[in-house]
Amino acid sequence: MSTVSAEFIVDFLPRDVRRRGVLATSRRRSMLLLGLLGSVVVGVACHSWNRFHEAEARRGVSLALTTNATKVDDVIDRLAGEQRELYRYLNVYDRLALPVEQSDIVATITNLMPDRTSLSMLRMEVKESAAGKATDGAANAAANTKPVVAPSSAGNVRTPAPSRWMEITIRGYAQDNADLYEFERKLANTKPFSAVTVSENKPTDIARGRIQEFAVNCRIDLDVQYVRPGGSPVASVAKGGSR
Repeated sequence: MSTVSAEFIVDFLPRDVRRRGVLATSRRRSMLLLGLLGSVVVGVACHSWNRFHEAEARRGVSLALTTNATKVDDVIDRLAGEQRELYRYLNVYDRLALPVEQSDIVATITNLMPDRTSLSMLRMEVKESAAGKATDGAANAAANTKPVVAPSSAGNVRTPAPSRWMEITIRGYAQDNADLYEFERKLANTKPFSAVTVSENKPTDIARGRIQEFAVNCRIDLDVQYVRPGGSPVASVAKGGSR
């Protein structure tokens, strides 16, 4: 024989109190959800802020590198321009610089003059042939032509004429023709002088008698390098060395 039991629960709380309890629980849930949502929003905002600042920092570095790269390119271009200008100056200097010192030439000439001769005028003039002044295009066009040659003093041997040389005119007074031609001979046998000729020789009366007024012309080839004893690349003329 089975028994049946029943349980009855009687709620004595008023309905308003029970409703307020439900509302309070719902509000607590809502506040908890809002707090969680606010935390998420704040976290996302902080993360985005940090990422923004990192991006700004990277952008600043990129701009700095770009600016520096532009400055480096400008510096490279400026240095390249200065290098080209320097090469141009060096080429001009190599073209204009003389392989022999003018002071050495003057010293040699005065040392070679006999005791009874005096110097009244010395003129040195650098000359250049038309071939030496030609442009590179003209030089290449003339590459297949025969070079200009000048007669040599040694028989029939012919050597190319220099493209640049120094014409020297020496004027002075000699006691007699013997002193004059002695000076011519010494000058012709001394490097780097060549093509030595007496272009003028005339007697001149002075208070103490008659002397010879002369003019001697010679030239120095400037297309070669002269070496002074000891190895310096200048002409060996200071001591008047013979050929």
